[in-house]
Amino acid sequence: MTRLSAALAGLRVLDLSQGIAGPYCAFMLRQQGAEVVKLEPPGGDWARKMGFAPVAGFTAPVLACNAGKRSLCLDLRKPDGVAAAKRLAQRADVVVQSFRPGVADRLGLGAAALCAADPRLVYVSISGFGAEGPLVDLPATDTVMQAMTGMMKVNGDEVGTPRRIGLHVADIATALYAAQMTTAALLRREREGVGDHVEVSLLQACAAFQSTAIVESALRAAVGAPAPSSASSAPSGVFQTADGFISLAIGNEAMFASLCEALGQTDWKTDARFVDMASRLAHAPVLNAAAAACLRRQPSAWWVERLRHHGVLHAEVLDYAQLADHPQSRQQGIFGTIELPGVGALPAARHPGADPVAVAAQVPGVGADNDAILMEAGFSAEEMAGLRTAGALVD
Repeated sequence: MTRLSAALAGLRVLDLSQGIAGPYCAFMLRQQGAEVVKLEPPGGDWARKMGFAPVAGFTAPVLACNAGKRSLCLDLRKPDGVAAAKRLAQRADVVVQSFRPGVADRLGLGAAALCAADPRLVYVSISGFGAEGPLVDLPATDTVMQAMTGMMKVNGDEVGTPRRIGLHVADIATALYAAQMTTAALLRREREGVGDHVEVSLLQACAAFQSTAIVESALRAAVGAPAPSSASSAPSGVFQTADGFISLAIGNEAMFASLCEALGQTDWKTDARFVDMASRLAHAPVLNAAAAACLRRQPSAWWVERLRHHGVLHAEVLDYAQLADHPQSRQQGIFGTIELPGVGALPAARHPGADPVAVAAQVPGVGADNDAILMEAGFSAEEMAGLRTAGALVD
């Protein structure tokens, strides 16, 4: 694990992105050992004002996507700020940006200009809809993408009303694909000596993320099969216990028989209404109601032990604090910590396969590392003073 956590050690990443997708992509590279400089505008990444913010400038997206980075605050509306950013890009192995298509080019920070200056550069562009097409200039939020790419349809409620998945699925999926393509481009650079322009859109990522569901939908249409029902087995779903909730999924006849034993309902095994899966689905409301009545009688821990003993596919429904405290999570080192000034250590899921301590790091404030980053890049004290005078370097 330690070797993988240092796989990108010595590589420099310049993170020009904001929000979630680009910053989380760069964060994954940081988790694999790269040094990441986050270039922020005056006032910081717009994600610093996104959602719940118990400490000014440190929201959940900022904390989750930027631990271990260093922050430099440059105003790219100033020519001197752009010039400084170009000097930093010349030292970078990877540049990650999420400007709307065309903006980076107008600033002189686009792929064509930076890759021409350094053919070994891996340049990563993350956008909503890609670099061209009728929607290219439109904003692409997670909600927009979940609606447009079918996610809300497949997450519909019992009567088929589309629903948003309560996570930033589009952004995180995009970050995963972008980080994977970035490491692939770095491998190619090692083999062939040249960099690449990695382009990943939220639209592409959301489609790829749902590849099996998309293929199944097309296959059903091709053979004239009806759309799948919301339930593929019975009893199934989330059931209330005496003190929480249990999820059940009964996949075959043997598992149904085991469930009957676990619930103390052995007569269900000979009930004509429940003789096979088709019959159980036909009587699903009755069967689900009966299972619910049984499960309400005991607490979740009691049912977890009993269902496990009988080999029934189940899971206790946990919140995030319970997940972090679960013995399996602790044994596997699933969580590290992020240090938040004034608050302390917060649990954060570590990068899969990385060192369990790799997540442990502070999240920088806007421009917290201005002088250190610029001095390492060869800026003199006079040059830094000039940038401040011009309003390009903001503390």
